Amino acid sequence: QTFFRTLEKTVGLPGDFFQKVIQHGGSDGPFSKGMTGQIGLTQLIVDFEDDCKKFSSTFNIPLPENFSLSESFVKTMTKSDLSVPFLKAAMLLKKNGFRIAVLTNNWIDDTPSRHQTGFVFCLLRKYFDKVIESCRIGLQKPDPKIYEYALRELNVTPEEVIYLDDIGAYLSPARKMGMTTILVKEADSALKQLQDLTGVQLLDQEEYLPSACELQDVAHGYVKIKPDTELHFVEMGSGPVICLCHGFPESWFSWRFQIPALADAGFRVIALQMKGYG
Repeated sequence: QTFFRTLEKTVGLPGDFFQKVIQHGGSDGPFSKGMTGQIGLTQLIVDFEDDCKKFSSTFNIPLPENFSLSESFVKTMTKSDLSVPFLKAAMLLKKNGFRIAVLTNNWIDDTPSRHQTGFVFCLLRKYFDKVIESCRIGLQKPDPKIYEYALRELNVTPEEVIYLDDIGAYLSPARKMGMTTILVKEADSALKQLQDLTGVQLLDQEEYLPSACELQDVAHGYVKIKPDTELHFVEMGSGPVICLCHGFPESWFSWRFQIPALADAGFRVIALQMKGYG
């Protein structure tokens, strides 16, 4: 919902305009086809813009002069940020034994900016047990089948699930199935409800320790520098290179926190096992 509200402001449209167009299009509309992977984002934008113009004409809702979604849609999408409070909460819950999943209505990004979308989902997959995208399985919220699919993937019953969403219509099927639901309107309020339900302190954390990686989570490489000497290193991420090169394995106890954090920030991190440490 935040994405569409931002896009409406960007192009100068009244609130909920896009949601009304989507609802009017129904299961045969471009948005529904995009969410279920029948068309890619490039085609979705073209067809959705056409639907907006038809909706405007049918219901006599004026569109801004030179109305176009071709640039504003992708620009708004690439400016969207992950919710840091919820990401931290997910990590804390996982550390306390909870299984964490993302269930999202999403499109297949085939635009020139698709690498940014890929980066976000790679990040999510590092911290969540499951990331379920509607476009990958041909199902979308609020179809009850997508919730059933998620339950099977997580191997849980509805009664074991706390489900959060910022769209009330997406909560209804989950609640009818027996899940506990939280409508997200404001982060602190939703996290307070989640904290009360789980018993895990999610708010007012004075210090936050990032998730650590384990040796099996990183790529290992070996380079022979002399006939009898082999250099061992581990690495994670892509981008500009940062080398960590002191006191392996002693420094591993701090590096295991630094490596994923630096990789998430867009760096290729290489940690060298220095000669003399095995």
